[in-house]
Amino acid sequence: MTRLGYAFWAVAAIDAALLLASLAMTLGSSSGQNDGGREMALFFFIIAPAVVLGLAMLLFHFGGVPLQVIALFIVLVPGLWFAKVRIEDRIVDRRIEANDRGVGYFDTEPMRQMGAAVVQRDVDTLMRIGRTVDVDTPGDDMTLMRLAVYSADARRSDGSELPVVRALLSLGAKPDPAMATAGMRADPALLELLLAAGGNPNLEPVAQRPLIFEVMSVITPRSFRLLAAHGLDLDSVSFGAPLPVQLAIYRRWDLLAIAIELGANTTRTRPDGRSVASELSLQVDEETAAGREVPADLLRARAVLIAHEAQRMKR
Repeated sequence: MTRLGYAFWAVAAIDAALLLASLAMTLGSSSGQNDGGREMALFFFIIAPAVVLGLAMLLFHFGGVPLQVIALFIVLVPGLWFAKVRIEDRIVDRRIEANDRGVGYFDTEPMRQMGAAVVQRDVDTLMRIGRTVDVDTPGDDMTLMRLAVYSADARRSDGSELPVVRALLSLGAKPDPAMATAGMRADPALLELLLAAGGNPNLEPVAQRPLIFEVMSVITPRSFRLLAAHGLDLDSVSFGAPLPVQLAIYRRWDLLAIAIELGANTTRTRPDGRSVASELSLQVDEETAAGREVPADLLRARAVLIAHEAQRMKR
């Protein structure tokens, strides 16, 4: 057998082994699922490559040297690509696993230990190591404070992060990285804790877009009042849109009524001319035209607005 033959059949054997391994992994995963994903994976990543591999083998066996070189290229390039993809997938899997354990975001060993302690809710370790590091040191798009409040559902929590947050705050951590999550929570306990520690109610996570605009679709009235009590600018603007107008557009009539009661300016309009009064009137008309009962929160917000405007005119 020539060197070309040895090279071809060695690579073809490796390709075949990789395909068999992929077949085993595919058949062993996604059991019980009927969404067609496994069948597609079988076809595109196993059956189709196996057919190409078989054709390359036939081409090499029956062809001359030029065709054998082509056959080697056919089995070599997909094999290298397959190996590259598998290696990259493994690297990603290991990174995700490390992030889940809290150690993947940070470079230094003390910070990695702090990250693991945050995930494990290990306050003793935090207090022991935390005095030796800057707890606000950013990792890969993550800080210890953000990691402490991170969860799949930002609105729900069992409260287990609160002792960790308290520990981090006592070590000098800034509260602001957790403010966005706190504003989404149904329970205001985290928000109360952060605001008491100096959290900024007018924080701008994105330039020209204050925090309240990020969370206004989900924030509770209690948390909204809490932000207002700590200095929330009820007349804040995001890209030219005043907060009261946006609350009306997003149909957060409960928050709008609170904002009006607390003195928000309802006369400012968006650049396109939309105002609080025009939005509320339009929404009432839409509900009436559709034969639906006008929501009580909408009627209350409109009544509060009318009373506010009447009081303003008397001044």
